[in-house]
Amino acid sequence: MKCIYLVPLLAASSHAFVDCSKEVLTAVYKCADSLEPHDDHYVNTVPRIGSPGIHNAICYGDYPQCNDLQQLLGNPAANCDVSLAKGYYVNIGRDLLSPCANPMPPRTKDVELCTGTGLTLSEFSSKLYTDVHVGNENEHFVYNNTDRTLRAKSNGQCVEAIMTPWPGAVHTVPCNGNAEMQQWTIEKERVSALRGGLCLKAEPARRGAVVGLTSCNFGETSPAYFVECAAAKPKYVTVTSQGKRLSEYYTNLYANAPANNFNELFVWDQANKMLKAASNNQCLDAYKDANGKFKLHTYACDVNNSNQKWNFNPSTKTLEHATHVGQCLDADPTYADRHAQMWACTPNNPNQQWSIDTFTA
Repeated sequence: MKCIYLVPLLAASSHAFVDCSKEVLTAVYKCADSLEPHDDHYVNTVPRIGSPGIHNAICYGDYPQCNDLQQLLGNPAANCDVSLAKGYYVNIGRDLLSPCANPMPPRTKDVELCTGTGLTLSEFSSKLYTDVHVGNENEHFVYNNTDRTLRAKSNGQCVEAIMTPWPGAVHTVPCNGNAEMQQWTIEKERVSALRGGLCLKAEPARRGAVVGLTSCNFGETSPAYFVECAAAKPKYVTVTSQGKRLSEYYTNLYANAPANNFNELFVWDQANKMLKAASNNQCLDAYKDANGKFKLHTYACDVNNSNQKWNFNPSTKTLEHATHVGQCLDADPTYADRHAQMWACTPNNPNQQWSIDTFTA
C-alpha cells in the first residue's frame, strides 16, 4: 500500500510537472469532497485518497464518488500532477491510485498476536501485556482493514499509540477510526503504527511484560516484535550445560543460571549448522587469534563463514566446531565470570555437554 508524502517542487527537481486534464481534476476533487471527516483544504484531503484505509474503503464501495477516479487506474491521463499548495503536489497515478485486492480481504478479521517466542498479546484494564496463551477474550482482537483499527474484544476499545515521551507507550481507548494514533498495519512480521515508524514490542521471554513501542527495524529478525500467532516463527531454543544457560552479552558468551531473558534465546539453524543469538542477531563464531588460540564470540551471520559452523551430537551432547575439528564449546563452572570458551574436545567432559531445547515461555 502506498504512503503519501507531499513532495516539494524544486527548480532543480528531475520531475517535470504535468498538468491534469479537467476530467481528471474533476474526478480527484469529487472524491476528496466525499471523504469523512470532511476538510475544506485539499492539501489535507487529496493525499488521504491514497492512504491504506481510504483506498480499502473505496474498494469496498464506501465512497462511490471515488469510482470515477479509481477507474483511471492504468490510464495514461492519470500520470499527471495536482498542485495542492505553493510548492506541493501529488502525482495522481503514482500517489493516489493502486489496484484493489482481488479478492478483497474481509473488512474485519479476528486476530491473536504473539511474540516470536509464543507469548500472547493480552488486554487488561486498558493496558497491553504478554502472557502464555490461555484462550480467554483478553487475547482476541478485531482488525479493521478499512480504518486500520485494532479493537480489543475484552473491553471494546481500540489500541492507541502514545508517542511521547520517547519511546512511547500503548493503551486502549474508545475507538475512533479517524484518529491517526489508532491506525495500524499487520504485515512484514510487525504490528506497526501508520504514523511514526513505531512497532509494538515486548520482552519476549518474560510473562506479564508491558507492551510498548520501538522503532521498526524491518531488517531485524527479533522475537520481541508481534506477528499473528499462527505465523509466529522461528522456534527459539536455549543451550544449556549443567543447569547453566548459554547467553550473549555484548558479543561475548557466558553460561549462567537461567534468567529467562532475551540474551538466552538462540535460533538453531541445523541445515546451515549455525546458532544465531536472538539478542543481537549475530551468530556463534569461533576463530583463531594472532597467537593461534581459539576465541569465541558472536559475529554478523554469514552462511559462507566457516567460523560459524557447528555440529551437535545428541549422543555425546557436544557442540563441536565443524571447521575447527576437535574444538568444542566449553563452559567451566569454576570461572568467576562464567565465560564460555573453545576447548579441545574431551570425552565425557561435563563442561562440554549441552542440551538444545525448544524455548517455551
